[in-house]
Amino acid sequence: MIPPNSNTFYQYLGLHSLLIGIFPFYIPVYLWKQGFGIGDISLFIAFASIGFCVGLWIWDRLRQVISLSALIAVSLILEFILLLNVHLLEMSFQILLALGISYGAYNCFYWTTQRALFFDLIDLESSGRKYGNFQIFVGASLQVGILIGGLLLEYTSFIYLLVVSSIIGFFGYFMVARHKPLYPKTLTEHASLKLADVIRFKDKDHSKLIFVIDGVFLFAESFFWVITLFMIAHESFSQLGVMILSLAAIFGVLFFLLKNVIDRLGKSRVYTLAVCLYALSWVLRSFTNDQLPLDQLYISLVVITFCTTFFRLAMNKRFYDLAKLTRSHDYLVLKSYYTQFAIIFIFGIFGMLTFQLEASETLLNMVYWAAALLALVYLLYGAQRHSYTRPEMAASSVTDSN
Repeated sequence: MIPPNSNTFYQYLGLHSLLIGIFPFYIPVYLWKQGFGIGDISLFIAFASIGFCVGLWIWDRLRQVISLSALIAVSLILEFILLLNVHLLEMSFQILLALGISYGAYNCFYWTTQRALFFDLIDLESSGRKYGNFQIFVGASLQVGILIGGLLLEYTSFIYLLVVSSIIGFFGYFMVARHKPLYPKTLTEHASLKLADVIRFKDKDHSKLIFVIDGVFLFAESFFWVITLFMIAHESFSQLGVMILSLAAIFGVLFFLLKNVIDRLGKSRVYTLAVCLYALSWVLRSFTNDQLPLDQLYISLVVITFCTTFFRLAMNKRFYDLAKLTRSHDYLVLKSYYTQFAIIFIFGIFGMLTFQLEASETLLNMVYWAAALLALVYLLYGAQRHSYTRPEMAASSVTDSN
């Protein structure tokens, strides 16, 4: 039996993944091409998290007074505003920070809605498989968008990209909303979190610590590593798109193979192996550049893709399993708050310390080595709970701050 929100989730996911590929995916390299360095881009990330936090506070209250169709419409409108601002505003450091806030608000409404819809579809026995299906679907839609976006950025002006995205968003919305989808239970059965709830949250799974560091890694992957790939592609949008497409084909095969077995493997050993391989991937990133022979370069990129893919599948399975076992929807929102607050602090300080430095490539290598060491902290996540034979046996170990 197909869950009632399954079609809505995959239609919404496909639409937004396509739109993300057309431009938001390219934001870090677009800023790099405009002459902004790693320090400037780090401050952009910090301001994006400010926009995310403000958006999350609004989202957590707006979901109680408007329909799911309207919430989806808001996320699409925020993306259109982001693209319109990029087109209309003359790029400067002040505009960069304003765009960061706009990007963060858009990110919030898309990812938070998507996470809530996905959470409603899974259970403890199938979270790994379903997350794998989800990532394969995302990958397919995203790659189409990346190819379209790369060609538009390389060979046309930005107005064409804005028009194409607007047309896809307009017709895509009516495809998703035509059946008037209902809110999943995770959005209807829980009140909005208050600041006191966020501050008092604690558990024995080290969730708060993991939430703090995970945002750093997500932006290191989606911004800094994409910039490195852009330099390897000789700063060509279209060549970057083709490179990502070839890696995505491998990504899809790996997820297909892993998703069907991860729910049956020993959770603790698989997760430990995934974290160690993830740390290794950051070491490899520090050595990967366009000076490598072509065969070595591609092998390095494939290994990095495998390690990152394996880790994200194992880590997200653990995250959604813990959410099911503990605080449900609140756990999803708490992660967003702690992750974004940490990003504001960490990337804000890093950006202020480095925005006048010229050696951006050297900074990237330093970030990758630091990430390799920091990645091992993920080993703490749910370690006590998953030392049991069955995760359900440890459910009572959570300290509920409420």
